[in-house]
Amino acid sequence: MSAHLIPPAAERMRHACAVSISDRACAIDAAAVAAVGAAICVASQHPVVMSLAVPAVLGLRCRAWRRLPADVRGHALGCEIAFLALCVVLGAGNDWNSVVRQGVYDYTVPLVFPRARAIPGWMLLYWGLILRFVATLCRWERLAPPACPADDVHLGARIVASPRLKVAAEVALVVSTRQMIYLYSRDPVLSWVPFAMALVAYVAMFGCTPHERTLLALAAIAGPVVESIFIQVGGLHVYHLGWFGGVPLWIILWWMLAVLVWNDVSARLLAWLARRAYDQAQPPARAISTAATG
Repeated sequence: MSAHLIPPAAERMRHACAVSISDRACAIDAAAVAAVGAAICVASQHPVVMSLAVPAVLGLRCRAWRRLPADVRGHALGCEIAFLALCVVLGAGNDWNSVVRQGVYDYTVPLVFPRARAIPGWMLLYWGLILRFVATLCRWERLAPPACPADDVHLGARIVASPRLKVAAEVALVVSTRQMIYLYSRDPVLSWVPFAMALVAYVAMFGCTPHERTLLALAAIAGPVVESIFIQVGGLHVYHLGWFGGVPLWIILWWMLAVLVWNDVSARLLAWLARRAYDQAQPPARAISTAATG
């Protein structure tokens, strides 16, 4: 069997790292998030309507995504559903912990089954769509994302190239800031200072590329604008210390930190899915060997 007949590891990695999102794929996720956002503005006070609308949008989004060409999708529908499920778990889990357990903020819309300090079920699904859209936006070709996530971690004068160390440090920043907001969500200073410090720490450890600066600008502008609309128009939720149209300073900084972390982590997940799809598309090595020697 000739070694050159089997795709080398370098080709496999090149194919996986070249994960970028086309205009069509980005438009699908943007339309899904915008559709639910519009529904919040006009029908958030009708829990049955929202409970039917959000799953319908999610289903239509998956159907539209499946109709994309295979080379645009990058992986199979089963992998996409698994990734969406992960987005739901991460977004909904954070929301549930912040609202139900910690009382950081409250939803103010009616529930199908009213109870104290709860989250509307449809919002849990919406979090999945939001995180999927952010992952898509981070890899949108128009924003010129890097081919692969950087692995360098700056530890003082040392630079360590370790994806595990970088992801662990990112998770530590997220966990520590969440713990602080659980304690100080009503403090006018301590509510936002930890997030500012975490952003400084992120840049010090990992740097900040032009692509990441673009994402920071989008998060700093679009995040609070959309939240303010949901608060002021949709009556969706309420924060303490809502200085900016109902939006507190800490949530703006949180969006900025979160987009940096999710940009890196989601890119790694999408690259893994691309490698998996690439491997599955290759004929078995034994079949290649037989064809070559036969």
